[in-house]
Amino acid sequence: MKIVATRRAEQNHAPIDPWTLVHLSAGLALGLMNVPRRWAVIGALAYEVIEQVAERDAWGKQLFETRGPESPINAVVDTVVFVAGHVLGTRWLDT
Repeated sequence: MKIVATRRAEQNHAPIDPWTLVHLSAGLALGLMNVPRRWAVIGALAYEVIEQVAERDAWGKQLFETRGPESPINAVVDTVVFVAGHVLGTRWLDT
């Protein structure tokens, strides 16, 4: 298995893809807005669950422009980097 997706066809199959940066940025933005970590993480987890369900159906594949659901490791990495971004954002506020 590839660690980093370098082509669109590998998206959702590798642990890290271009969307990983989006998850990091979203966490950072919510951290900088001082959204409580609990609510930010609940939102991120809810998004991942909705994405998993949606990408198993035709309308979700079309909406997310993908061929199928992301791998569980990709969902975990997306959530971890989201939390890391949130931590960075809140630490920035504390300095």
